[in-house]
Amino acid sequence: MDELPGEASCPICREYFRDPVSIHCGHHFCRACIERCWEWPTGGFACPRCRDTAPRRSLRPSRELQRVLELARRLSRGEALGAREEEEEEEEEEGCRRHREPLEAFCKEDAALLCAICRESRAHRAHTVLPLPEAVREFEEQIQAGLQTLKDDRDKLLELREAEMRRNWECLERTEAERRRLLSHFQGLRLCLEELWRRLLARLRRLESDLGRAQEEAATALTQEISRLESRALELQRRRRQPARPFLQDISSTLSSLRNENFQLPPSPLPDLENKIQRFREENVPLEETLRRFRDILTFELPERMTVTLDPSTAHPRLLVAPDGSSVSWERAQPGDGAQPDPGTDPSTDPGTDPSVLGREGVTGGRRCWDVWVAPEGSWALGVARETLGNGAETPGSGAETPGGSEWELWSMGLCQGQFWALTSLERVPLFLARVPSRVRVALDYERGQVEFFNADERSLIFAFPAASFQGQSVRPWFLVWGEGARLTLCP
Repeated sequence: MDELPGEASCPICREYFRDPVSIHCGHHFCRACIERCWEWPTGGFACPRCRDTAPRRSLRPSRELQRVLELARRLSRGEALGAREEEEEEEEEEGCRRHREPLEAFCKEDAALLCAICRESRAHRAHTVLPLPEAVREFEEQIQAGLQTLKDDRDKLLELREAEMRRNWECLERTEAERRRLLSHFQGLRLCLEELWRRLLARLRRLESDLGRAQEEAATALTQEISRLESRALELQRRRRQPARPFLQDISSTLSSLRNENFQLPPSPLPDLENKIQRFREENVPLEETLRRFRDILTFELPERMTVTLDPSTAHPRLLVAPDGSSVSWERAQPGDGAQPDPGTDPSTDPGTDPSVLGREGVTGGRRCWDVWVAPEGSWALGVARETLGNGAETPGSGAETPGGSEWELWSMGLCQGQFWALTSLERVPLFLARVPSRVRVALDYERGQVEFFNADERSLIFAFPAASFQGQSVRPWFLVWGEGARLTLCP
């Protein structure tokens, strides 16, 4: 009997089976519960327990289980009734333990059963005492009201559960629709690109075919002309070897035909084919630019956004880091402060004194990215830094080697004295940007060793470093600001 509720309960409503049915996989449910689950099917009829899916709905009444449940309910009610009757009999047999009289009244204040003697005693004289049948009726009414309240609450919860299940199925259906939509879009894009690729290859094959045919025709014409000239030369050589009389006979006609010999090179088809190839190249330049832009957008969207906060303990003394680690700016020099750098000094050329700060978070795998707002004033740079082997526990803020020194390897880009640069620990590559970005995205692919920088507003690639190896070490975001008004702010 203790195991009966779990074994005879519907997995959906957790109540005893009502009108039990079995489905294709053999599991049992209430008919109303499984019909609600299958009211909005998505891609077949799935079992709520084992998720096995069938293409058609199949509900088979389980009469044997229904009979077993009826017997179980009767057995359960019989045991409960028997136990209650035994308790009443024991109470009747015992009676009032003090006066040995039958219990026939109930004191509401003390919630106690009383005999006739106890009822008239001083202790209960001022209390409300009811006969047992009347007390039973009163409390049964209260219990009935409580039961009705519980049933009403249960019905509300059932309605809420059904509404939640309906919303859950609707969400699942929307998710499936989104999956189908994305699949349709990507399949359509793939088919379009494949069709374009096949068409361009067919044009190239036609150009190759035209080139081969023109080459063959030119070679044939040249061969024929060479053969004609060789025959003419052989004829003249034979005439030259003749004796004087036959040699001079009709010599004027021979010389006249020789002077009238009009040698012309056959027209070459190559210029026309070269023009076709050039036109093909020029026509595909916009397509290549579109594909490059499309690839940049896809590369921009692939990495997972990560939250970066600045680590004040790694900041240069001249930098001001926001309390929440969301921004860093160049601190204005105070009167008499000898720490002001030489205005003609480029901070990127003196790695030991880089006014930089690191992010708290390190990356040891996956594809990550973060966006940074850059101020139009001053100089700035941002990227990633990898700690090299042998670096101590000291931080840049404590006077140790700063990122960019011998203990750190950098991959970064930024604006230094009006010129954009791609910066590493060993070299600087000038960049010529058509538009100055206001928001820059740093994208890191740890496994490929790829560091890329994007104009985040236009989603266009600014610069990508060649693949490197991070040697399994943590790579941390790196930021540099220098000069009045220089400021970097991490985007939320």
